[in-house]
Amino acid sequence: MENPINYSEVAQKNLMIRDCANSSTHNYSSLVESFNKALKYKEKFRVSLEDKLSSIGKEVNGNVENLETLFRNIDIYDQNIDKISSNLDGLFTEESSIKTKYEELLNGSSKESLSFDSSSGKSSEDLDGSRELLIQRRRNYLENLDKIFKRLDTELFLIEKLRAELNHARGEILEKKDEAQKKIHILEETGKSLLEEVKQIEVELESSVKEEDQLIKEFKVLLEKIETSIEISEEIDHILLACLTTAETQNISGNNSVLIQE
Repeated sequence: MENPINYSEVAQKNLMIRDCANSSTHNYSSLVESFNKALKYKEKFRVSLEDKLSSIGKEVNGNVENLETLFRNIDIYDQNIDKISSNLDGLFTEESSIKTKYEELLNGSSKESLSFDSSSGKSSEDLDGSRELLIQRRRNYLENLDKIFKRLDTELFLIEKLRAELNHARGEILEKKDEAQKKIHILEETGKSLLEEVKQIEVELESSVKEEDQLIKEFKVLLEKIETSIEISEEIDHILLACLTTAETQNISGNNSVLIQE
């Protein structure tokens, strides 16, 4: 004789298993939600770090371009300074030559041409060296000598003016070069700071990506376990289908009864 079915025990098991299912479902949903939130956060964090790296990369490129421009400018400044120095050396040589002529004229030993007209109006008396002729020759000599001194004075003045202009230009170039070198120093320090920031972000990104990958692998394993564990036999599947169909039919009939009563 078969043991009689303990209906109260089945009822209790029914309630317990449903409670357990609800609890498991809640725990499963909470766990899935936790994984989803964590993975969304990791994705957002990774994208933000990648955006930072991209932004810093643009800063680094701009920094490098500015450095290259400044180095080119300094090369140009150096070339111009060399040209000015060469021109100043030429001016010094020319000035020294003019001053030498000046000293020779002052000492009366210059070979500078002092041309004057001594042939016009000559007579027999002039050839004898008349006083008037000597006076005229002296005047011509002094006039020509004065012209030569004035020309040399003008040349010396122009040299001094040109030297002052070249020195002023060189001073301005040196100021620009000094300013460029200061900017280079600032940009180099900025570049070092940017590279350090990049290294820190890359380390942080690498660590976060590893954690993200671990979460993905663990989540995948969990989902595979759940998918495997929810497989049921054909017999249970048939019973479930029959129960659900009957329950749905009864539910529809009950609703129709209510409508008829109304």
